[in-house]
Amino acid sequence: MALAQSSQPAVTIVDDGSGRASVEVPLGREFELDLGANPTTGYTWRCDLASSGRVRLKSRDFQPSASGPPLRVGAGGTERFVFEAAAAGAERVHFEYRRGQTGQPARTYDLTVAVLP
Repeated sequence: MALAQSSQPAVTIVDDGSGRASVEVPLGREFELDLGANPTTGYTWRCDLASSGRVRLKSRDFQPSASGPPLRVGAGGTERFVFEAAAAGAERVHFEYRRGQTGQPARTYDLTVAVLP
């Protein structure tokens, strides 16, 4: 079953440093999560998405900060994840900011999403 594309802008959640957020999103609507990042250091956000299909990752990209030249070593920015609310229900999406696959993450972030019918 294909979902209708919404003409409304995506809901945007911006990292406030708390390590977690909650959002309610109507079914079929896109939403974005912006997390502070600095890929020039080798760290990147890893997204652990449940297999329930309620929330689908559509894209992710890095936006260099507005000040200074883009992708300068040591310069940070924002890693943006774009999701689609694909099925009604609750979903927790877990993120880890790490370098490589081993060791403890430098940061974690948990997003609780309630997809409304």
